[in-house]
Amino acid sequence: MSRIARKNIVSKFVHIVAKGIKSEFIFYKKEYKEKYIFLLNKCIKELEGIDLIAYCVMDNHVHLLIHIEEINKAETLMRKINTAYAIFYNLQEERSGYVFFNRYHSEIIENGIHLLSCIKYIHENPVKAGIIERGHFYQYSSCKDFIEAERSNDILCSIFGKNFKYAPNDIDERIEYHFIDEDERLEKIERQSVEIIIKEFCNKYNTSITEIRKSNSLIIEFKNYLNVKYKISNKNICAILGIGKNRISLIKKKLKNKNL
Repeated sequence: MSRIARKNIVSKFVHIVAKGIKSEFIFYKKEYKEKYIFLLNKCIKELEGIDLIAYCVMDNHVHLLIHIEEINKAETLMRKINTAYAIFYNLQEERSGYVFFNRYHSEIIENGIHLLSCIKYIHENPVKAGIIERGHFYQYSSCKDFIEAERSNDILCSIFGKNFKYAPNDIDERIEYHFIDEDERLEKIERQSVEIIIKEFCNKYNTSITEIRKSNSLIIEFKNYLNVKYKISNKNICAILGIGKNRISLIKKKLKNKNL
């Protein structure tokens, strides 16, 4: 592969962030994360002029870093992936309507330092969220591909030299992050992670996620706990528990009628 001039990086690399509508946890199940990654790789293979450099799928958003020959390729890719995933998600959740928040956020990578910083930022998302200690422990990002498989990316090597090896922990900590963080509330939720929040509640009330789903009183306790401590909406709580989106409303109505 011929060497890519550094001055051309501006038009070649794009960082993309796609979020669930109303900050919903649209990837809260491992099968959902795996499905999105499957669709991502499938669409990348089907479209010419696009290379996937890095990715990370969190509970309510996804980060992608792609290398493209033409800027409009990014829109084509995201439309293809997100449409396919929305169909899958709506079928699984027995819902209809939009799945992703408005239009995805995209950012052009400006230079080599920005590029390295972006890769590190993407791979450290689950670390910053407190889900794992090292990026390559996370199953739903490309970090493990770089580290465990010692993958040598031809595009990155063409820029940084043929012996370029990516190791996030070796990248200078002083590299400035150029990216917009999630708002404080979502960052707090991500830091805890959905699985950790559930475990925290189950330990406190000596119960399990299975028992919560079966018990109306536990569902209300769980709802109140997440409403107050994390400001999570009832809709998201239903998604976390894997119950119907109207279940909490029906329980509250039933309890209200009982007390009349």
